Amino acid sequence: MKYKIRSISVILFLSAFGISADEKEKLPDFKLPDQKGKIFNSANVKGNTYFLLGCGFKDVVLCRKHGRKIYWKMQTLLKDEDRAIFSAYLNLKNAPPAVFDYILQEKEKDYESLLLDKKGILSTGIVEGRSFLRVYSPKGALIHKEYFESVDDAKVSELYKLVRSEK
Repeated sequence: MKYKIRSISVILFLSAFGISADEKEKLPDFKLPDQKGKIFNSANVKGNTYFLLGCGFKDVVLCRKHGRKIYWKMQTLLKDEDRAIFSAYLNLKNAPPAVFDYILQEKEKDYESLLLDKKGILSTGIVEGRSFLRVYSPKGALIHKEYFESVDDAKVSELYKLVRSEK
């Protein structure tokens, strides 16, 4: 009985800090436009550590906030030889017209690129009220996934270690 309690405790501990990554899970193949119509192809990230942050359409502000925090803080940590690419996307499958109107109104603002997944290609794992980060190795294998309600400098430093470990 002791063994089961420890196992549950370990699982609960790990789930509080992240989700275990299945290294057999590969980078999904996708081709998505951003809010300004520029097309991004997943094939373009091969050979780089790839950070893919996603949110549901109700969480556009959250996605931008978390994406900016990770991207801009990571820029202070990365060195020239570090090869990392960052993308954020919104799952827009089943989004009401008002969401598309909002995106259209905001597209002229100087926001970072936000990929628009209108068909829900990357919708698996998206949870309302949280952003969903997946990190892929330069060979396209999933090495980390985690949900965020908030992102701080310490979390970004932990994520930076993933870039360094893939060298």
